[in-house]
Amino acid sequence: MSEEAEDFDFDVWKDLAQSDPQTYFAERRRVIEKFINTCPPEKQAVLRDLQSQIDASRAMAGSPNQSVRELSRMMEDYLLALSERLMALHRETSALQTSLRQGLRGS
Repeated sequence: MSEEAEDFDFDVWKDLAQSDPQTYFAERRRVIEKFINTCPPEKQAVLRDLQSQIDASRAMAGSPNQSVRELSRMMEDYLLALSERLMALHRETSALQTSLRQGLRGS
């Protein structure tokens, strides 16, 4: 876990968002970018694209509650896609195991 994650204080962030939204968003962007920079280079572009989608969704939502609903929908879509990929991998693995067993019996 990163030092920033260990030092995260929700109340400090909440107070900053209420008292100085401009600084809050600048600091939020800095922390997100710092995290992305700790990831493998080949993943950074994907993470930046995902963050852009999140930011756009939040900006268009109109309210914090709608934003949460939209982000939840996005997470659900990603989890569904991941589940579908996992099931496809399982089917392929099972087919490969069956082929290998049949090949060993035929030898």
